[in-house]
Formats: sequence, structure tokens, C-alpha cells
Amino acid sequence: PLSQQKLICKGRQIEIGNLGLKELKAVPGSKVMLLGRQIIPEVVAVKTEMMKFQIKGEEEKLSTKILELEEQLTGILNGHLPCELHGEALGRIHKLCIGSVEQIMRLFEQLDSLQTSDQILRQLKRCNVLAVQKLLDRCDSLMEKL
Repeated sequence: PLSQQKLICKGRQIEIGNLGLKELKAVPGSKVMLLGRQIIPEVVAVKTEMMKFQIKGEEEKLSTKILELEEQLTGILNGHLPCELHGEALGRIHKLCIGSVEQIMRLFEQLDSLQTSDQILRQLKRCNVLAVQKLLDRCDSLMEKL
């Protein structure tokens, strides 16, 4: 990709596409260098896999946390907590739910940062996005009950 390339002529780095060789006063025999980073598919795949496992671990932690909050709310609604403690307990659940939503948004940002042209990796990314979306839906449902 162009963003990974540098064109150097007469010791100066120039933007690709902005200036022609005539404007740089390059003559036959002038040295022109095109430098670029080699993108190694294996490295990209390993980085994507590492990110995928990190995201999967975060999804599982959040799912467990949301389940615990759902169980706490169910317990409160079923009368397992004295009425005078409801306000404090519901406030705590609300605060933890907001924290979970923030973590979910960070997961969405991480998923959005994964750029790949590989079809299989894009499908994995899509599956992760759907799983994170379900977590967000569960948080929304929990917040509505509060």
C-alpha cells in the first residue's frame, strides 16, 4: 500500500503522486529509491489470532460479569434483599453495568482496528462483533429493568 512506501530522489523524500521526476530535475542516471515495508501474511495472521484470543477472553469475562449482575437483579426482584437495601444495591448494579458497557465499547474499537482482506479472518471478526453486540444487548436489557 502507498502508506507503507517512501520515494526518495536526490536525498529528499517526496510524496508519491505529488511531484513528477521532471519537477525534481531528475536526469538520466539520477538515483531514485522506492522504499517500502514488506507485509508478511504470516505475521499479520499471528497478530490477528493474538487479538482474536484477547478479545475472546474479554468477551467471556464480560459475559460472566453480566450474568452475575442479572442474577443479582433477579434476586432483588424476587425479594431476597430487604427493601431498605434495594436503592444501594440497584445503584451498584447500575454502576457496574455502565462499566461493562464501556468495556464493550473498547472491544468494538479493538475489533474495528482489525483490518484484513482474508475472507476467513473477516468472518471471524464478524462473529466476534455479533458476540459483543449480544453482550451490549444484555446490558441494555439489564439497564431497562433497573
